[in-house]
Amino acid sequence: LRQALLFFRPGSSVVSRSPAVMSSLAKAAACAVALGLHLPSLVQARLGDGINATAAAETFPKSSEDDLVKAEATIRLAALIPGGAARGVGYFKNASVQMAASVSGIDMKGHEYLATTTQYADTCCASCGSVDTAKLVQGTDYHVVASAQAMQNHFGMGECCWCGKAESSCGHESGTAPMGCTSCAKGRFIKKLPYGAPIQGGDELFSKEFNIVVADICPHQGNEAWCPEKVGQVNTFGSKNHFDWAQPPAGFDNFYFAFTPMPCAAEIDQRLGRRSQCNV
Repeated sequence: LRQALLFFRPGSSVVSRSPAVMSSLAKAAACAVALGLHLPSLVQARLGDGINATAAAETFPKSSEDDLVKAEATIRLAALIPGGAARGVGYFKNASVQMAASVSGIDMKGHEYLATTTQYADTCCASCGSVDTAKLVQGTDYHVVASAQAMQNHFGMGECCWCGKAESSCGHESGTAPMGCTSCAKGRFIKKLPYGAPIQGGDELFSKEFNIVVADICPHQGNEAWCPEKVGQVNTFGSKNHFDWAQPPAGFDNFYFAFTPMPCAAEIDQRLGRRSQCNV
C-alpha cells in the first residue's frame, strides 16, 4: 500500500506515472474497497453511525477490533493519497466522519502557528525550483514539506505554482504563516487528529521537535479539503495552515503540527542555493 504513495501529486512540477506505480495504486484502492465492502457496518459504528458501537465491541473479540482499526487506517490512507477522495471537501461532507470541534483549544506547546498535515512522497522535481526532495535533506535532521498555497501564494512568474513566496499579508494578524519556498521551521506534532479516528502507536512522535524545510507546494486545486488558497482562509478543519510531508517520521498520521518559522541551518541553505532554480 505504501508503494501507492509514490506517484505524481496534482500540482507538482513532476509527472511520473510509471506502470508499476499505477499498478500499486490500483491494488491499494482495490484492497481498501474490498475491506470497506466486507466491514461496512463496523466501520460506520467506529465513525459514529450504523450499529451500536458498544454492541459491536461485545460481539467481536479484541483481536477483531484491532484488525478493524488497521482496516480503517488502510482505507483512510488510500483515500488520503494525493489525488484520493479525501483530498477534496466532498469526502468529508459525505462520509460519516466525526470532525474535530475546534482548533482554538489545542495546546501549541509554545509555538506560533498550527497546521494540519498529510503526506505524499519524495519527488525529483518539486515546485520550489525543481528540487530533489530526498537529496535536499539526505543526512540531515530536516524533513521536506509542501506548504499550503495560501502560505506561499506570491508567484514571480504569474499563476501557481512555481517558486512561491509568502505574501506580505502572511503573519500573526492573518493567521497564515509565512512559509514560502526555502523557508524553514521547527515544531512538534500534537496528539490530536482533525477528525474522529483511533490514535495508534506510542508517544515517541510527540516527545521531540522536528525541523522542516519548504521545497514544494500543496496547491488548493486537488487538495481543497486541506490546503487553503489565499491568506486568511481556512481549510475543512478550520486551520489556516497545512503541511504535506514528503517523508514524515515514523508513527505519522494526520496529526496537528505546531510550529515556529526559523532560519534554515547553514547546510540546508547551501543545498538550496545549489539545487533550487528559483533564483536562476
